[in-house]
Amino acid sequence: MKEVKSSTVSVVILVLAAGAGLLGIQLRDRVDAPIQQANSMVSPTLVASVENDVTVSIAEGDYFREIKSLVEREYVEKVTDEQKLAAGAVRGMVGSLNDPNSLYYDKKQFNTFLNARVGKYEGVGAEFALVLRGEENLAASKEPDEGGMSAEEALASKARVPRLMVTSLTPGGPADQAGVKPGDLVYSVDNHWVINTDMLVRFQKAQREFAAKKISLSELNQVRKEIRAKTERALLPMRAWERLMMGTKGNLAVTWERNGKKRDTTIAKATSEMPGSGVIGNAYRLALRQGAEAGLKQYLQNSKAKPVRIDLRQNTNGDFAAMQKCLAVLAPTGTYGMMAGDRAETNKPLVVKSGNAAAPMVEFLVDETTRGAAEVLALAMQSKGRAKLAGGKTGGAAFSTLVVQIPDGSGYTLVTGEYKVSGGAK
Repeated sequence: MKEVKSSTVSVVILVLAAGAGLLGIQLRDRVDAPIQQANSMVSPTLVASVENDVTVSIAEGDYFREIKSLVEREYVEKVTDEQKLAAGAVRGMVGSLNDPNSLYYDKKQFNTFLNARVGKYEGVGAEFALVLRGEENLAASKEPDEGGMSAEEALASKARVPRLMVTSLTPGGPADQAGVKPGDLVYSVDNHWVINTDMLVRFQKAQREFAAKKISLSELNQVRKEIRAKTERALLPMRAWERLMMGTKGNLAVTWERNGKKRDTTIAKATSEMPGSGVIGNAYRLALRQGAEAGLKQYLQNSKAKPVRIDLRQNTNGDFAAMQKCLAVLAPTGTYGMMAGDRAETNKPLVVKSGNAAAPMVEFLVDETTRGAAEVLALAMQSKGRAKLAGGKTGGAAFSTLVVQIPDGSGYTLVTGEYKVSGGAK
């Protein structure tokens, strides 16, 4: 049993390391090497004792300035690119948030991200989101814990390893032609398993069955071998994102997961485009890009439909400022909830200062791919009785996002607020 426990710890460490690496740039070794003051050339203000009776408080700004000075002064080679140092600091800070919606992108990745926001795609012609949805792949257990959750479910939920989910497809693009659908999960790319909790769950189940003498040691070892084989050729979710979103030449072998079933495809990379706002069937598809409010206003003036149907599906990385302008076109003047955080001083009411007094009732078409600014728009209008939602549940990611470009061309996204209706309820 000691051997079983040791293997369990190894698997847990692997998955937790993946969860901590949401930036997905590369797996990093973590080194725990306490600085010994006697042997250090570091400025005394950066040396903090690990003893319980000594506490050194360093202001954040001073700390980073000291670190920068230390690197420039003591590193074996001359530091010639301060922007690279700054980008590295940003990368580390954003990564430490462990938030699948707050991400750092290098220069090429960020350019790809920005192009996708305006409908220009490379790769397989699809948009993806990192989602925490390990519960879907959990094996059924007849032994729930005290919280009503199986041991496997509890462990997987704590791991916080995101899945890469398709949220939109360019019509007629490579992924669309291959039969990929919004909501599909990426399981592997070019035979590289995309790290998620399924192996952890499987091993935990096998361990419990072995302890209950339902399977043999050889069967348990077979599960170990499968896990080892997968982890030797594993990709972090953001590495998989990079392969799927970037480049215009070559083929990708991609395994997709839908409702627990896997499907293999071979997809040729190409350029493709996502249409902007416009009438599709009996609804108006609203793409939340800069200038979207003008087309929406014209559509409302010409539409005779009651209620007006607006399609917010496959709407993931919408521009929040564009959403606010569209809200003013669709709704009367007033307060439509709040963008809130853990700190009261960061809470900002979602206000329409000059709205549409003659705004019609709206029916929003939504589903799991309605996320970010699009989800805020739908929930805000629903909260005031100005809209009804049809089609399914929204993505559960109603937040505002700051998009920042760094001087070296890289950039990051940062979640700045989560939507809540008036009174504090989400």
